[in-house]
Amino acid sequence: MGEIKKKLYTVVYALFCCTAALTLDASAQVVINEVMARPADGSEWVELYNRSPDAIHLSGWTLSDLRTTGQFEAGAVIDGGGYVIVAQDANAIGLQYPGLDVPVLSLTRWPRLNNGGDGLILRDAAATLVDSIFYPAQTTAISLERVDLSVAGDQNNWLYSQAPRGATPGTANSVQFNNDVAEVSVVVEPNPFIDQVGITYRVPSPRLHANLWIFDRMGRRVASLLESIESGSQRVVNWDGNNDNGQILKPGIYIIYLEASTPEGELFRAQKSVVLAKGINNK
Repeated sequence: MGEIKKKLYTVVYALFCCTAALTLDASAQVVINEVMARPADGSEWVELYNRSPDAIHLSGWTLSDLRTTGQFEAGAVIDGGGYVIVAQDANAIGLQYPGLDVPVLSLTRWPRLNNGGDGLILRDAAATLVDSIFYPAQTTAISLERVDLSVAGDQNNWLYSQAPRGATPGTANSVQFNNDVAEVSVVVEPNPFIDQVGITYRVPSPRLHANLWIFDRMGRRVASLLESIESGSQRVVNWDGNNDNGQILKPGIYIIYLEASTPEGELFRAQKSVVLAKGINNK
């Protein structure tokens, strides 16, 4: 029975992708930008982003999964260059993400986002397909984020959020590709550090697998922060100065080493020194 379900899932996925590819309006400016299908505590939600500089009225637009269609209420608007959250429960979203500063919209019917995988279809008031996504089975309370805002209709243009709280509602995606990044870089702040240092890497590729390691001055690897982790073009990783066993390292100079490979096989490497100053002034 499980094998039959798997095959059916594959067929539905293929049909969904083919339909989206044939009917998607590539000039559409509103995109599905983030999907929280399996919240740990709170409401399911979908984030839309307006790529154009002009406000767009969403009255009469619909958001559907593979079984249910919900319509945006009259007066719904998304500002130019802005976000809106479309939520199953607007009140729960406010509690889940205090300080959320974007409109939270409701639908006449909520297309329940299936944890086992589902499709999302956004249509305008004329029933023209604007954007779509078919997501796989969800096992964690982490959102799916769009990688490249300029790419439409690509089911591979999604990664799981790398934000500390597992989602970025109302703000730029943690995996969003920055076309302005021309070369690989690693930035550490503060440096020297005592309790924690933020390590930011940027790579000129929308998708990659990243290793982020810490070496001491003798060339010995003392901490592995990332091990072949699927990542977007940029990420912030915090390090507390501990080794892989949770022990505080001695104060001194350490080397942060990034090694990232793209799906096409291109390899990027970069390193940066950082000074762990914890305990230097202790007597």
